[in-house]
Amino acid sequence: MLKYLGLAAAISMMATAPALADPGACGDEPIPPAIPSVADIGQRPPVDAQKAKHQAFEDIKAWQTALKDYRDCLDSDTTTTKRQLQDAQSQSKPDKDKITKLQGEITADAGVYDRTTNTEEKIVNDFHALSTAYCARPDTDKASCPKS
Repeated sequence: MLKYLGLAAAISMMATAPALADPGACGDEPIPPAIPSVADIGQRPPVDAQKAKHQAFEDIKAWQTALKDYRDCLDSDTTTTKRQLQDAQSQSKPDKDKITKLQGEITADAGVYDRTTNTEEKIVNDFHALSTAYCARPDTDKASCPKS
């Protein structure tokens, strides 16, 4: 009896899987890391400035990994929605409401993707400014700085 109950639960989970593929199935957008400001780096002692720069670099790498996974999910979701849209449009009697809903989902995913790209560009630019400020200091270890 317990086997059948487990099997029924598994089948029930599989049956609800398509419902979990709705837009938003990718979860929340990864939260970008807080990057110390140029002024903050300038005021810290050299060792603390180096640690802050390194930690910011590590935080950005981890965030970008999560962001890549999130964007991959958005891409997959968009591809699935586009297929559903094509199917809906190719019906002998297309459901205009369904088509409009699917088009809205595609537009929404594209907007989120663009927003994440803009955020990533800002974070990378902020880190570049932080790194430049760190490397411009005469009292810091230049090992992590670009050769000029």
